[in-house]
Amino acid sequence: MRSLLTAAVLWSVAFAPADEPDWAAMEYTPHFAYQAVDGSGAGTFPLNAPVKLRGVLLNRGEDLLNPTPDLPSFLGGQWQVFVQAVGDADQGGTALFMAQRYSDLPFVPPGHSYTAEEWLAELHRLTHDPVSGRPFAPGDLVEVRARAPGLFFRGKTNVNEVHRKTPATDFDIVLLQAEYGRSITEVPLSFVKDAADQFIFDPQRLTGCEWLQGTLVRFSGVTFVSTTGWAPHATLTVQDGSGRTFPVRLGRGQGIATCGAPLGPVTLAGIFDQEDDTPADGWQGGYRLWVPDYAGYVVPAAKALPGDLNCDGLVNFDDIDPFVLALGGAEGYHAVYPCCLHDNADCNGDGAVDFDDIDAFVAILGS
Repeated sequence: MRSLLTAAVLWSVAFAPADEPDWAAMEYTPHFAYQAVDGSGAGTFPLNAPVKLRGVLLNRGEDLLNPTPDLPSFLGGQWQVFVQAVGDADQGGTALFMAQRYSDLPFVPPGHSYTAEEWLAELHRLTHDPVSGRPFAPGDLVEVRARAPGLFFRGKTNVNEVHRKTPATDFDIVLLQAEYGRSITEVPLSFVKDAADQFIFDPQRLTGCEWLQGTLVRFSGVTFVSTTGWAPHATLTVQDGSGRTFPVRLGRGQGIATCGAPLGPVTLAGIFDQEDDTPADGWQGGYRLWVPDYAGYVVPAAKALPGDLNCDGLVNFDDIDPFVLALGGAEGYHAVYPCCLHDNADCNGDGAVDFDDIDAFVAILGS
């Protein structure tokens, strides 16, 4: 909390831009530089001027935090998305955060909380391209224009409004390319945990947990230590065959609540995040995998059966209609079958679900 207070005060005193920044002339700040840390894990990027970031949108805000206005909980509605670096010259990603009631914070004066109407307007502004009006979607390439440079909090630097409801601290998101695509990194737990099951922290950010900060990663062949408490917002633990473990934070996507906990080995995809709330030795812990939803993120090994599109463990004529639906795209398919695997429609094994899979699907039905 001290880092938040210090940065917010410095922002208020030292930087209050009178004019709109020249975004076109401003160079992009690399995510790798924005997330730089020192030997204790504290952020080192100078948060004293506007920044412009570029990257791929990883999630919908409502799949991580509850944006419903006027929630009785602390800060009210909240919203957060991650933007991941693109290109070989950059690495990592950055969280963008908003909350409805900043004045709930003890160091923020009254008058910096949004009404329900103002909050919904802010959410609409941040979830739609200001030029085309198109809603943003995961996989879009975007530009982030942060008038306030953000704050360091619990191990990572975030783009936010430094807890002030003023135009001078707004950040904007602008669409650069729709459906650019998200890249995912396959990560063994041995890359982020040592043999003693401790987080691997490298302040140079060339390996271990810091290298993956804010990126989409995949853990394969892990199992949940326990699935007790599986529900939106829950934090559970997975482990690999060596005994290494890793915290998993469950998001708010519809499948988390409706699909139930996976049994046995599972492949998990999610956003590599950090929320270190015990910084006695610096900000070198609190890493977690944040899984936004079930469909597309949770792949139980027991359900991986090419041709089984209705999740009954068999491939038969009951799979024909869901197979046709899957050919139309993952989003439409998962709207009807949120707990099933769209990849099971990849019957020819080429890594894509398309019309080339029809003959292979028919062959499986006839076998």
